[in-house]
Amino acid sequence: MPKALFSRMSAVMNEVRQLQDEKALMSVQTFEVFLVIASKEGIASSEIRKITGIPQPSVSRALGDLGEKAVRRDAEGLKLIKTERDPSDLRNVVCFLTPKGKLLAARIAQLMGIDDTKVDGSFVSGAQ
Repeated sequence: MPKALFSRMSAVMNEVRQLQDEKALMSVQTFEVFLVIASKEGIASSEIRKITGIPQPSVSRALGDLGEKAVRRDAEGLKLIKTERDPSDLRNVVCFLTPKGKLLAARIAQLMGIDDTKVDGSFVSGAQ
């Protein structure tokens, strides 16, 4: 891995670590879900599953961890996203970044050397 890329990835991981405490942890899988939402605000949870290959129950858990309240633990979520019922399919939710989530996405883009004026999420490869 080129040294510059390693340094940038390490800086991103440090940024994510700062969000965590012993009750609110962000797994790699949860981080991947965050990146997909950052890449496409308003994305449905079913589409996140298709893009990532993560099973729907795990996507739901990740959304809870990223949102207001963690699903499995008696803990607060990271408050990086908010979800709303999908009006076209009430079994589904659509996901949006909170102001805190937008700040993290912009910081990640900056650390990765991506023009943060384009942080509508287009910095996540594979998500469209």
